[in-house]
Amino acid sequence: MRRVVPVVPLLAVGAFAIGTDTFVVAGVLPEVARSLRVGVASAGWVSTVFALAYAVAAPVLGALTGRLERRTVLLVSLAGFTLGNAASALAGDLPLLLLARVFTAVSAALYIPAASASAAALAPPERRGRAMAVVLGGLSAATVAGVPFGTWLAADLQWRATFWLLAGLGAGCAVAVALGLPALRLPAGPGLAARLAPLRESRVGLAVLTTALFMTGGYLALTYVGALLAPATDGDGTLLAVLLLVFGVPAVAGTVLGGRATDRWGALPVLLVSVAGLALVLATLPLTRQALLPAGLAMAAWGVTAMATQPAQQHRLFAVAPTSGPLLLSLNSSATFVGIALGGFLGNRLLRHGGADALDLLGPVGAGLCVLALGTALLGARTRPARSAGEPAPAPATAGR
Repeated sequence: MRRVVPVVPLLAVGAFAIGTDTFVVAGVLPEVARSLRVGVASAGWVSTVFALAYAVAAPVLGALTGRLERRTVLLVSLAGFTLGNAASALAGDLPLLLLARVFTAVSAALYIPAASASAAALAPPERRGRAMAVVLGGLSAATVAGVPFGTWLAADLQWRATFWLLAGLGAGCAVAVALGLPALRLPAGPGLAARLAPLRESRVGLAVLTTALFMTGGYLALTYVGALLAPATDGDGTLLAVLLLVFGVPAVAGTVLGGRATDRWGALPVLLVSVAGLALVLATLPLTRQALLPAGLAMAAWGVTAMATQPAQQHRLFAVAPTSGPLLLSLNSSATFVGIALGGFLGNRLLRHGGADALDLLGPVGAGLCVLALGTALLGARTRPARSAGEPAPAPATAGR
């Protein structure tokens, strides 16, 4: 049967929905607090529990569903995502909303790894990084279009309308996946134990730690970007929205460029350059945040460098063990959301205890974490893969004549 829709762009649409659902909460939080009659601090748990539930669920579900047909996994994920957002829209109090967000996060945790693995498996080896970049571009596009639109919709029609919109988008994407994605199974290992074997490799642990470190570094500042850029915007919400758009559009370009560069030069060089660039942007935030033009340039560079890391890092993990690709990509998603949650928490601690100059500490501390990420990436690249049982040791090198 001929495909009725382009497969990889279709997978990117689902990633767009999940990315919007992840990041739009910050924009609708004041509306949620007013509607449910709770403080903004209490409403903040809506974002926190989503990130934590996603982080925990992603590797577990990646291991449990790795042998299942990919289209089935994606349909289950999108169905749960749709129901979770509908339940969020209907929630009458904060506990019910938190429960709905946990269910939504668990469902969403299945999607990005399964979609990335499907895109990689459907693409020829020389275009694998590019295919992953298209899927991840959906996440980047959420920062450009989904989050601003969802925030505007919440302000105009109340926050429940935003979750109804996301539920409708999830349902539409599920129908498109059912019609357009071919049945796809990745090469299966003999069982769950064999599939989990790559977790014993230090390369995997170091790669996942790298993701957690640079994501935490970035979200130390990004979580509080409104306050951080207040000197440049003078508290004007419209100018802040423009700066967020300036961040989002280059973020999409960064994802695409990262995928193409990974195919051409390899994953490690692209990862090192992008993380180093991100560290430079964060380290100079105390200077660039003071005026509109330098803040705009910094936001553009921030978007490019932050998102260029993603295709390279996913490509590295997929290359470790393609048969365990869904699990390893799930671990990367988990590390991403751990970074989001930990960045917000550490940033909160800095703001509470950092004194009058606390905002100026967010960027440099985040840059320091990115430097640590460079170290773990290099260490992982120097680590040899573990030999399986019974595999002969490599022959010693002989001196040339």
